[in-house]
Amino acid sequence: MSFEILSNNLFHKQNALPNSVAEKILLIFKKNREWTLINQKKRKHYSHIFKNNSKFLPDTKEEYLAYFYRADNLSSNNYIKNSINKYVIKKIEKHFKFKVSFLDIRCHKFTNENFARTHFDNYAGNYAVTINLNKNWKWDWGGLLCIPYGKEFNKTHTLAPFWNTMNILTTKNGKESPHFITAVSDFAKSPRYSITLFVK
Repeated sequence: MSFEILSNNLFHKQNALPNSVAEKILLIFKKNREWTLINQKKRKHYSHIFKNNSKFLPDTKEEYLAYFYRADNLSSNNYIKNSINKYVIKKIEKHFKFKVSFLDIRCHKFTNENFARTHFDNYAGNYAVTINLNKNWKWDWGGLLCIPYGKEFNKTHTLAPFWNTMNILTTKNGKESPHFITAVSDFAKSPRYSITLFVK
């Protein structure tokens, strides 16, 4: 499994899963009816847990906000878990040369106006992995994963959640890895489905 290196802490992969596996997981997502709305409003996160020194990122007086859906029942789905371990985890271990000791699987759906403001995942794992399950996604539908970078985080990598792609953001060695997801537009033809893995 070869990764495109976008920066020293951001990696991208086409065809993350065998297409037939990705198709089956997408069908599981579409059939699922147990989606929980995650509506987060954290007044003080930018003054401590997400505090930063960049004028291009949210300052201490702003609120962290996120609005999306999560399906905890899918995180424990045997087919999804087995597929992740077989086709993703083993290859990550081989590429990054370490043994996974912790894996947290989260299954997400972003619909009209769902988004997540700038945040850091350092607390959750050394590697944050996103597998995208969206066919025919268009750039202007939104739901873009944006990763600020540079000395002052004044630039950004922008990744659309295209079909069966995988992004890996590393936070090891204390590196800050801020990122956010832009709002899904009201004219998007489908929800934005993804699997997020936090790995140690």
